[in-house]
Amino acid sequence: MSQSIRVIAIRIAAIFLAPLGTAGAQSFYKEPHGLFSTRPGETKSLQTIKRFGPVGMGIDLLQPAFVMRISSIEEGSPAAETGKLSKGQIIESINGQVLKEIDPRIQLGRILAAAEASDGILKFAIKGESGPVKVKVPVLGAYSRTWPLNCPKSDKIVRQVADYLSKPDTQKGLAGIGMLFLLSTGEAKDLAVVRQWARAVEPHRYPWYIGYGGIPLAECYLRTGDPKILENIQIGVENAAKSQHNDGWAGRGSALTSYGAGHLNAAGTHVVTFLMLAKECGAEVPDHLLLRSLRHFYRYAGRGNNPYGDHRPEVGFVDNGKNGKLAFAMAAAAALTPDGENSLYARARDVCAIQSFYTTSFMLHGHTGGGIGEIWRSAAMGLMREKKPRQYRDFMDNRKWHYDLSRRFDGSFGILGGSGYDKEQWGVAYPLAYTIPRKTLRVAGAPRTKFSKPCQLPRQLWGTEADNTFLSLEAVADEDGKKQDLSKETLAGDSSMAFIRRFHGSQQPTDDEIRRYVHHQEHNIRNIAACKALGINSGYIGWIAGGGKVRMNLVMEFLRHHDPRVRRAMFGALLNKPDVITPEVFELAARAVRDPHESWWVKDAALQIIGRGSPDQILPLVELLLPYLRHEEDWLKNAALTALTPVVADERCYRRVLPAIGDLIRKNQRVSVTKGLGPGIRSRIKEAGSAVQELATQTLEGTFTDYAGSKTAPGGLDTTSTFEFHLEAIAESLADVPGGLDVLYDIARQRKPKEILPYKEFFLNADSSRFGPKLKKAM
Repeated sequence: MSQSIRVIAIRIAAIFLAPLGTAGAQSFYKEPHGLFSTRPGETKSLQTIKRFGPVGMGIDLLQPAFVMRISSIEEGSPAAETGKLSKGQIIESINGQVLKEIDPRIQLGRILAAAEASDGILKFAIKGESGPVKVKVPVLGAYSRTWPLNCPKSDKIVRQVADYLSKPDTQKGLAGIGMLFLLSTGEAKDLAVVRQWARAVEPHRYPWYIGYGGIPLAECYLRTGDPKILENIQIGVENAAKSQHNDGWAGRGSALTSYGAGHLNAAGTHVVTFLMLAKECGAEVPDHLLLRSLRHFYRYAGRGNNPYGDHRPEVGFVDNGKNGKLAFAMAAAAALTPDGENSLYARARDVCAIQSFYTTSFMLHGHTGGGIGEIWRSAAMGLMREKKPRQYRDFMDNRKWHYDLSRRFDGSFGILGGSGYDKEQWGVAYPLAYTIPRKTLRVAGAPRTKFSKPCQLPRQLWGTEADNTFLSLEAVADEDGKKQDLSKETLAGDSSMAFIRRFHGSQQPTDDEIRRYVHHQEHNIRNIAACKALGINSGYIGWIAGGGKVRMNLVMEFLRHHDPRVRRAMFGALLNKPDVITPEVFELAARAVRDPHESWWVKDAALQIIGRGSPDQILPLVELLLPYLRHEEDWLKNAALTALTPVVADERCYRRVLPAIGDLIRKNQRVSVTKGLGPGIRSRIKEAGSAVQELATQTLEGTFTDYAGSKTAPGGLDTTSTFEFHLEAIAESLADVPGGLDVLYDIARQRKPKEILPYKEFFLNADSSRFGPKLKKAM
């Protein structure tokens, strides 16, 4: 085992396997493991619960675990109104309770809920004070068994938030996302507030704002048919078109180069939702804008996590809310097309939404703090209330403490523990968890209105029929046709953290246990099971470490499986352990690539497996592989490059391979496909004979001279930066080929006549002994 893998393995054990607390010490917690990964650590000297719900108080957790100390008092809050509470005071008990045995956040949530269900009184015993300090919060009653539906407490919380948002000078959320919450209440007086906002709103240019603000704008029009709102929607569509490139969006609308491979899906996913709704409103949405963006994001559903940028789907259980956002984008597509609930978009919606159940134990994890993830994880789970009632109930009941502690005394919400997102700007969207099940929004299942204009979307937008299997809510059938019943899964036993801890425990799972999980509905669980068959522990954000023996019997069984979900899981896992790719595995990958009916998602991994083969293995497949460089799917273009890399400089086929790769690069302006020639291809060309190097030089010369990238995206966005980025990558590739610098010197000056020495860094950093006579003289 390498040192890096050994370190990761130790970390895995520390997080998931070891009991909390020091050896021989009395543990604070009754249970060694919590339901949520962010449970306060009992040995840390200081941790802060920023908000005790509407009490208006922050609480520090001190040692010994856990002494409570007031960290802050919010001005105007019930705590402040007592005039007796201040920062630094030690709290000895609340309503007679000390923190004990369970997650302090959950216990505080229960204390608050009990007070709101009775007299609203919270008695704080303060060290040094002769009597308790009483704080009075509004009486709301208790949550019903069916909350947030048929629940007076939930209704009161919803009304508190709605009243807050209806006031003229309160925070309406990023781009007015709070207006979506107001619409979701279903009440006429809230619609009137939103309509006034929607008529007067200034359309935004940044994709973050186009998406977040555009969704309530379109939902409001579908409710009212107000022509002024439709005008604003049309401007939003035009701004979305002006900022789109390579089918997606960056956060601020520019044409990014390498960052996120050009995209930021946390912003762009909601733009897709807006465009689907805008089309239903009757706005003019160009096909290149509507269908290309829909296709781009649809690919992610059921195949892992909606990624950070223009990448393949990510693995793991931390998605920062992007899966939930994707669920609503697919919901909007299902609402738009006449096929509705019978469409693939409805299935894509569901597989994205149910991911909320499996990821929630890693709550508050994510880029920039994770709080944004809780908004859309909770909202998307609301889409599962009827189809997955047990999981929905378990999800909501085990998270009610977080909703309650995130509430503020003025009726607004923050997102407790959500770092920079723990403020009203984001928090006003969090209570969508209470209202999505009301089905008052089109994206939540409301029926079409008289202002709806359906539009037939492609019935098979991407992939083959085999790819549709990834959009199933059911487990994979075994060889006898039997499927696991997943309806009884619980957060405590089957959500991500509990599953990983059990699966990567000190006792190795049996073959049947691995089979059970590789047949699971959830892609990330299947991936972990397939990795386990290879003796790999795969974790919550995709890290890997040694985890046991290779079980070739399972590897071959899974690669030959009748269901593409299992085949993809196994092919994908093998990319982490190429030394297990036997000739038999290689042949199965080749068979998948040959099969015209095979899933594209399976082929993507199979092509990459082929790229781990030897030149002698790959050579007979060259004619099979070359067409994939021209495939409509960019993942397969990139995978084909991987597959052909070992033979790119092979004397037996380089004349067929190099020009085909050059043609791909000449037309490509997508970092996720390639940026010039990749390092593996370059190194092989440098080690090749003169004939290979000469053809590589000629190919790259033509690619540079005739580069067909565009400086303007279809919607008008200036993409000069990405054009030049790729052109420079081609120049760098040419400079790396022996003899290429001399050619680059001539052709670069033709393209850039105003520059004395274009790409001068390539020349200044090069070995001058490689220069030809003309270049030596010029330098």
